[in-house]
Amino acid sequence: MSKVVQESIGQAVIESVASFARADLESVEILEQDKFSHVTDAVLRKTLAETYFGARWVYKLGLVFLVRDEEQMAHVRTQIVDYGAVCEGLLSDCLFHGLERNILSGEKCRKGSNNRDINWRVGNVLNKLRRQNFYWHIEVAFEEQIIDLKLQEKLHKLRKLRNTVHLGKRSRTPKAFITTSKNAFETVVATINQTKFWRDRNP
Repeated sequence: MSKVVQESIGQAVIESVASFARADLESVEILEQDKFSHVTDAVLRKTLAETYFGARWVYKLGLVFLVRDEEQMAHVRTQIVDYGAVCEGLLSDCLFHGLERNILSGEKCRKGSNNRDINWRVGNVLNKLRRQNFYWHIEVAFEEQIIDLKLQEKLHKLRKLRNTVHLGKRSRTPKAFITTSKNAFETVVATINQTKFWRDRNP
């Protein structure tokens, strides 16, 4: 009998934790329809929504378990990687849209991450775009006025922070991650808003 009671209590605790973590979190389906409605590619739109949801889920779990120190670092590292991926995906979608419609007018999109000239009119545009790094996406998006100066700076900070997650960089410190979750979240929200605004002006 006591084992049954213990199992019931354990199940109740698990359900309470899950309920709290899900509270105030929009579902993937709602995110697709709301925050990522301006992304025309259905697969990318779903992937962005899932990744964004995952980052927010990890954040809420961190609150549930009151994580600190190394535990908090683990939670925030995941958020940094996912928020960076969402931002890069949104910029890539806008740039693909602009290239397909030949409405990009700047010079930076003419050279790739390797500083070699790119002829976007020859070959697969999406494959070429996928070979460009996050730095390139940020710089081109700024030049094309998809994002403003403040967001450009925030995205570069997020990019550099994401790079420190790789162990080979040898620059991870607990302090570096404890204060970054909020800034990373604000950056991804700003990227969603500004890319949506640009797409509305450039259908």
